[in-house]
Amino acid sequence: MYFEKVEKFDFEKFILNHKKIYAHIWEDRKETLQEHSDLSTYYLQKIIKVKQLDNVLHNFQNIFLKEITDEGKSIYWDMFYNTICMHDLGKINCNYQYHKMRNEEFKNKKGLECNNTKHSMLSSLIYINYYFNIIRNHSNKEDRAILCMFMLLNAYVISKHHGALDKFSEFEEKMLGDGGEGLYLYTDQLCIFEEVYNTPILFTKDNNILETLFKNTKNILINMEKREKEISFYIYIYERFLISLLLSCDYYATSHFKNQKEVTNFGEINNIEKFYKIYKDTDIYKGIRKYQEKEYGKISNFDNIKDINIMRNELFLDAENTLLKNMDKNIFYLEAPTGSGKSNVSFNLAFKMVEEFQNINKIFYIYPFNTLIEQNINTLNKIFKNSEVENEIAVINSIVPIKTQINLDDNEDSDVINKENKDYVTSLLDRQFLHYPIILTTHVSIFNYFFGTSKENLFPLPQIANSVIILDEIQSYRNDIWKEIITFLKNYSEILNIKIIIMSATLPNLDTLVDTEVKTINLIENRQKYFNNRIFKDRVELDFSLLDVTEDVLDILLDHVVENSKKKDINILVEFIKKTTAMDFFKRLNEYRLKGDGKFNKQIRLITGDDNSIERNKIIEEIRHNKNIILVATQVIEAGVDIDMDIGYKDISMLDSEEQFLGRINRSCKMTNGGIVYFFNLDNAAAVYLKDIRKEKNITVLADNIRDILINKDFSTYYEYVLDYLNKQSKKNTDKNFDEFIDEYINKLNFKEVEKRMKLIDEDYEYSVFLSRKIEMLDGTILDGGEIWDEYVGLLENGKMEYSERKVKLSEVQSKLNYFIYKVKRNDFIHEKNIGDLYYISDGDVYFTDGKFDRENFDKGIGAFV
Repeated sequence: MYFEKVEKFDFEKFILNHKKIYAHIWEDRKETLQEHSDLSTYYLQKIIKVKQLDNVLHNFQNIFLKEITDEGKSIYWDMFYNTICMHDLGKINCNYQYHKMRNEEFKNKKGLECNNTKHSMLSSLIYINYYFNIIRNHSNKEDRAILCMFMLLNAYVISKHHGALDKFSEFEEKMLGDGGEGLYLYTDQLCIFEEVYNTPILFTKDNNILETLFKNTKNILINMEKREKEISFYIYIYERFLISLLLSCDYYATSHFKNQKEVTNFGEINNIEKFYKIYKDTDIYKGIRKYQEKEYGKISNFDNIKDINIMRNELFLDAENTLLKNMDKNIFYLEAPTGSGKSNVSFNLAFKMVEEFQNINKIFYIYPFNTLIEQNINTLNKIFKNSEVENEIAVINSIVPIKTQINLDDNEDSDVINKENKDYVTSLLDRQFLHYPIILTTHVSIFNYFFGTSKENLFPLPQIANSVIILDEIQSYRNDIWKEIITFLKNYSEILNIKIIIMSATLPNLDTLVDTEVKTINLIENRQKYFNNRIFKDRVELDFSLLDVTEDVLDILLDHVVENSKKKDINILVEFIKKTTAMDFFKRLNEYRLKGDGKFNKQIRLITGDDNSIERNKIIEEIRHNKNIILVATQVIEAGVDIDMDIGYKDISMLDSEEQFLGRINRSCKMTNGGIVYFFNLDNAAAVYLKDIRKEKNITVLADNIRDILINKDFSTYYEYVLDYLNKQSKKNTDKNFDEFIDEYINKLNFKEVEKRMKLIDEDYEYSVFLSRKIEMLDGTILDGGEIWDEYVGLLENGKMEYSERKVKLSEVQSKLNYFIYKVKRNDFIHEKNIGDLYYISDGDVYFTDGKFDRENFDKGIGAFV
């Protein structure tokens, strides 16, 4: 609706001989600049319509244009629309036409002496020149200032449509500074375009017009923040959204021309009943509705309930009822005990919201680890298997290859599907722009979409607008940026109409960190009903006696585990903080078994972050179906991994981790006397959780009051300590505090620094080593590392293959490559070859002990000379 009366840039009026100026050439076909512009704006209209983004545009108008006249609003929307329309106008550059487009019309132009074939900054300059002429003649003086600000903000977006976002001040420097690319264009290099663009450039080195415009824009941004706290976040999101729209329209239009094929599928949910109907047909859902009809609301006391499914039913229905009463809110907390069925609850809540709101048309499930994605995609696959929507659910990460679309030609053989008729172009676009109705991905991915600066990170934002996002285990995020996280989530959800469900068993109330109002809803209004219920509270007995052991901890732990292992038909889980310690204990248990008296008959297994998904899934399946197994693991086993152990041992770290670990013990509540977990203190958690204040000893289970909190599941009290500490820390001057973060980074549109600050994982630099070996897949087939490497190298060196096909095929081989790649701290090992920082070792098996990557041996170089 905002573009119905837009005044589109007139090529015929402003560009001489515009029909002889090209935007793209492909084989023997040429696309004129106006044709590309028309296609780009066609896709703008299409994206707005399909994704129902009028509400987002409405938010922009309500936030930014509250005091603007109707005529001023009309100019604003003209500028927004023409950001897409005019983004490639710099291609009128005679150098671009002659050298890039092989356009003979420009072979004698004077500007060829400049040897500058770039076009993005020139597009920005023409955009500013065009709109400054319009704005300075606008009758309302108050309107002019805000319109000039958006003129420069939009021009910055145009200047970056072939690069990464950096910071607005760099754009200013390019336009004003000596040697700046923009300054050259309106001074020394006017000749590269002035013969074609028949409007005088208003700016000179001496008239200071541009300098004044930039100065005024910076002052307006500062004053806006002073008047309305945190409005800078909206400006930041506006810029990201606009460049994402521009990139989308540009890519779709280019793909359309190159492949002579319209982009028609944007992956939106057109009919939620297609999904919801199948979900409603599951036994679990039917059981819940049957319970709702006969029992729900009739039980007043749940203390003596012994069936865990009754409590899961209650949780499901309580959360649904609270949601239905608060559909106008954007952020919802789902706090529920481990083992209470949060994932199933969240599926239903997401479907409910899409059902309720016509413009909500995509669902994102966001998990902290790829292991959780694997588990939940398996759950969804079981629900939707062999249905018409099975292929509309996608996993987006580095492990799962790009989901390929089938290209069916309109002929008699169109129903024949083979390897040769994959539509690589469509498949790549789908992956880059998230053209799937339901997406499972990681925290790192969603943060890249919100804060990353590369084109790949900027592509998807229009797809994320009008969606439901379920964030699982938010407490695993760096807590030194919790305040920034909840503030960004609040503002993203408001301006882009995103419904966010944040769920965990240990959920901090992040609202208390925010200076402005955050309208969040606790979906479980009576948390004590669940957390104090014996099914969840007393499911596992906690034993802290091993925390008194301060010397020879590993030896005493080994004796303790061995003694407990004498019990029949039980499985034991032992978790360590460090991979090296886990490996050491794994070796000790195996040595004990080999020299034992035969009474120690447990199978020993090890899972760490070094294991590939094949090995991990093999072990998990074995544990699900067998007893008498001791599983040694690191923290990868904590969050959501669906195993049910009888006895647990855990090296203490943070209270959240202790609770997550408890969720792996007596998970089904089938043990008569409950399970038991022993806590010990061996490795220093502070070395792993460097910036996390939850590692401090006074708020770990070394303190009696924190033990009581864990026993009584009183996590709100625990997080009062944590959040109070974070609030105090934010007021210190040792680092950039929150207000400085806004003033220095958000308000000044320093995208690089925001990306750096919002990085979820602080990792030391690591090298990737490819250990070639043969791996048996779950279906019994053999994966040969040497063959995978050769296939990967062959694709990288194939200069003849189409970009989209190569990108899709690379994703397929990279998903297999991951089975052989291990991260190491040093690169002084012997290797045969490398590609960048990926090093190839042919005889990878020599670095494995009992089927496990042996870091200690690798670091010592053991095996390299065998």
